[in-house]
Amino acid sequence: MGNETLSTYTYKPGELKNSRILGRSPLKDGSLVMFWTASGMELKTAACELRAELEADYSTLEPWVSVWVNGAFVARFMLEKGRRTYSLFRTLTTAAPYTIRLLKESQAMSGDDDHSLILHSITAKSSLAKDEVFLPVEEKKLNIEFVGDSLTTGEGLAGAPGEMDWIPAWMSVRNNYALMTADMLGADFHLLSQSGWGVTCSWDNDRAGAMPDYYEQVCGLAKGEKNEALGSRKPWDFSSWKADVVVVNLGTNDSGAYRTNPPKAQADGTMWKLTDLGLLRQGVADFLRKIRRNNPAACIIWVYGMCSFDQGDVIQAGFDDYVRESGDRAATFIRLDPQSLEGEDERGSRQHPGPVTHLRAARKLCEEIGK
Repeated sequence: MGNETLSTYTYKPGELKNSRILGRSPLKDGSLVMFWTASGMELKTAACELRAELEADYSTLEPWVSVWVNGAFVARFMLEKGRRTYSLFRTLTTAAPYTIRLLKESQAMSGDDDHSLILHSITAKSSLAKDEVFLPVEEKKLNIEFVGDSLTTGEGLAGAPGEMDWIPAWMSVRNNYALMTADMLGADFHLLSQSGWGVTCSWDNDRAGAMPDYYEQVCGLAKGEKNEALGSRKPWDFSSWKADVVVVNLGTNDSGAYRTNPPKAQADGTMWKLTDLGLLRQGVADFLRKIRRNNPAACIIWVYGMCSFDQGDVIQAGFDDYVRESGDRAATFIRLDPQSLEGEDERGSRQHPGPVTHLRAARKLCEEIGK
């Protein structure tokens, strides 16, 4: 930095006109609410240092974030409770601009009403004037929305293969098929995901764990007074960010509920179990109709098989029902390669697919979207 005189500037996220907001992340009083996996902000800066003021809260399931510089993963850390400032980036030169991404690593937590993450401000040190510190971010070619379960959350992409605790530490967007697909195609991205959830129910037969029920809200599965005040239950404005491609990766947890798990008490006290795969078939078709209604110009791709293809025929039958009834020629079903192809040193934690399986999925998606 030589003899340059550095000034310190602080900006609210809502003031950063050259930035890109990532995910379904609403602004509230100028601050950015980060609900979903891979939500956050992208900035291009000539500053020599950036810091972020983040406010995190949780009861049992803490938020994690990662920092990316020029597309490279450089940091990942857990956030302390409360409002604190964290260093994102520091260099010894301001000769070249850097593209910085701050991403939420952990998913929205339907099981912890206190879980929340807010970006209040970005502080920069620079020799430039305040309005010169940030440059326009690169225009993206495509908008891709991903809707899924733990596979889209990136569960198992952090942690050793033998780790089995269900904790946010083992969730990551690094090596995640969704983020890799977007980056390979130069696309902007939204990820909507919830571990253990499915088309009709969750892995343990809870009918409240159906992703389609929350698709039209900002992040309706983030419950509690705090999250509702932050806008989680508000209708999502699909015109504010128009998806060119919607990728759905659901069905694995419906399969588990059907095959191995016992009935579960529902919110109304009744016991229920997925015993009729016709409900899954119908649920797939119904969700596709909902997606198409909200994304009339998008290509829709349903993918399945990263864990196994055990109910793939049922899911594909639901997909075919939708295409036959609607005549939709912009919808595609893709069978993905399973994690059984992984080597011993390629597996993820919590018996989930590792980076190699995610990379295979990303390459297949890129091939299909490229058509």
